[in-house]
Amino acid sequence: MVKAEDKSKIQSLISDLNGLRSRDPQESKFKEWKEKAEKNIEEVFGKGSEQTSRFKSLRFFDFSRRQGPKDAPLREEERAGFIRGLEDARRLLSRLIES
Repeated sequence: MVKAEDKSKIQSLISDLNGLRSRDPQESKFKEWKEKAEKNIEEVFGKGSEQTSRFKSLRFFDFSRRQGPKDAPLREEERAGFIRGLEDARRLLSRLIES
């Protein structure tokens, strides 16, 4: 059973996802969120936990594999991949606090 205080940590990660869904996603903001998410999930469920490894196995958009100028806006298919990763994270995080 997830404690109320831990639930709110995970809930705030879910809320922060909305801010990442901008028209022009920023890699630095995403990386910050992802690191914070990993840290919080490890704190709540434990470092080697199934929940932590499920989060780490999510396929997020890889900004480092982009072609062209790094500051150029994401192309439609890149943005779709980015959003898909965020949605997968939202689903997983939601399931973690429901259990």
